[in-house]
Order: sequence, then C-alpha cells, then structure tokens
Amino acid sequence: MAKKRGTKQVTGKAKDAATTMADSTEQQEPKTPDVFCNENMESYREHVLNHMKELWINWRSDLLRYNVTNKKITLKAAFNRKPPNGLDEKEWKWLIKEVYSSEDFKKVSARNSANRVHYPKELAHRTGSKPFRQVIWKDLGGNKGMKPKLVDIFHSTRKKGTSLPNVETAKKLDEIRETMEKDPSLSDVQIAQKVFNSKSRDQVVGFGGGMKVAYLRGQRPSREELEAELNSTKKQNQILEDRMEAIQDENNQLKGRIGSVESQMKMFQDMLVNQLNVTLTPEN
Repeated sequence: MAKKRGTKQVTGKAKDAATTMADSTEQQEPKTPDVFCNENMESYREHVLNHMKELWINWRSDLLRYNVTNKKITLKAAFNRKPPNGLDEKEWKWLIKEVYSSEDFKKVSARNSANRVHYPKELAHRTGSKPFRQVIWKDLGGNKGMKPKLVDIFHSTRKKGTSLPNVETAKKLDEIRETMEKDPSLSDVQIAQKVFNSKSRDQVVGFGGGMKVAYLRGQRPSREELEAELNSTKKQNQILEDRMEAIQDENNQLKGRIGSVESQMKMFQDMLVNQLNVTLTPEN
C-alpha cells in the first residue's frame, strides 16, 4: 500500500500550531472592558430620541429649502416634479401634502422667518463646521468646569483672528455687555432674547444650533414633582392656618381673662370705698 507523502509532516505542524495558539491564549491578559458599554442605556433614551427628532426636522427642512425655496417654485409645482435624490415619489408627495402644506408647519416657518430678519448676516459665526459646544468645551474652559457667559461665546465664535470682523458685530458685543451690566440678574437666555429680539421658544440665539432653552435653564420638574410640591405647600399652608386659629383662640381667651380680672378689681375697689366711706378722686 502506497504511503501518502507529507502526511506525517503536515499533521505534526498542525498540532504544533494548535498547541502554540492554545498556550498563547492562556498566557494573554484578560480583555479590557468596553468603555462605551453602558448597562443603564435607558437613561439615554429620551436624549437619543430627541436627537433623532432634531435630525429628522433638519433633514426635511433642508429638502424644502433646496428643492422648493431656493428654486423659487410652489409646493404644487414641486408635487408634480421628480423627487429629490434618496426619496421615491410616494415619500416626496407625502412630505409635501402632510408636512409642508400643513397649517402648523406654515406657522412655524413664518415665525422662524420673522426671527431671522432680526439677525443680520454680518453677525454670522465664523467657526465653520466646528460646533459651538466644542468651542465652549475646549476653548472656553468647559472641560475644566468653567461656565462661559454669552458675551464670551459670542466673541469667540465671531472673531476673525483676535479681533471682530466688522462694526455690526462689535456693536452687538457692546450691547450684550451693556445689557449684562445694566441688569446682572438676567440669565444668558434672557439676555440673548432681549439683545437679538428673538421670540424663539426653542433655540437660543448666540449659542449655535442644537442648544435649546431647556439646556440652559436646566431640567424642569415633571408634572408629578410639581403636584407633589403643590400638595406639600398646601399642607404647610393648612398647618399655618391652624396655628393662626389657635393663636386667635388664645388671644380671645386671654382677653376674656383680662376682662374678668378688671371686673373683679372694680368690685374690690367699690367694696373698699363703701367700707371706708371714702370718695376716690381721679388723682387717686
């Protein structure tokens, strides 16, 4: 029977390789845990959903701007045209009919357009694609626990080199400083809304896209927390009312005792006068 060439040699090398791999695996250090792993992902649920909602709103607004507004055509004309890249005809027509043509969307668009009128192009930021949050975090000391004011953020995001690029930006910066000095109790949100004459209930002018009023004001209490606080206040008020009534009752009792003592003293005085047959004068 013929013997296969190289069979013993190949088998031996395979065994040696397997043994070496097993030994090296045993000698390896344990894997470093994944630093991006979070067991409590549910705590990020609301933040992630809000971010996805913001991306959706921005995306559909870009579709309207680039395919309708910039082309200076009506929604009716866009409805009958070829849909934008990445959308099929059904999706594009649904957006036009259900979103862009709705009264709520038109009201929001009109309000945003009115807000943009109060913000001149000369005041546009000069950070390019660099987010304002990165400027706040890295350039203005946010990573060291510092909380920069609106005046610092405005200057850092509008400067060209070390100075401001135009007179309009310099005047607006001075206006921010004057408003802060005039009323130090104003928050950054109030200053921004006052200086930029903004009526936006969501975005805060001067802090870049994605920075909302809620982030700067802090998290507002939930309805359950407000109801609990209201109930606690009502209980405290009831306790105060009960104490007031108790104090009033004590005052009434004290007045009654004082009246009784005065009557007894008057009777005692009359008895002395009768016994001594002495007429008391007002001086006595």
